[in-house]
Amino acid sequence: MPSYIVTAYCEKCSVNHPTGVELNWPEQIPPNKSIAEVFDGTFLPPEIAMMSRNYFLCPQTGKINKQTDSTKTFLAKTKQAPHGIVDGPIYLS
Repeated sequence: MPSYIVTAYCEKCSVNHPTGVELNWPEQIPPNKSIAEVFDGTFLPPEIAMMSRNYFLCPQTGKINKQTDSTKTFLAKTKQAPHGIVDGPIYLS
């Protein structure tokens, strides 16, 4: 099953940052589509619905921010190794 991490567009530095919210989804999600586009007309998965309460760190400014606009949040696929060990970038929150 594909695994994704939610990234949020930072208004302060104009870069997407990982939020620490992860999602396992049975279908491939097209890259570069916002969460609003991916889940248009359907219910949001609980992990993403709760995201409006989460904050993320901008490493460029050192400040904690919040992104509640689902057109500015995205899913970045993480790689899975054959034994379920994460083989791609690891994002710590």
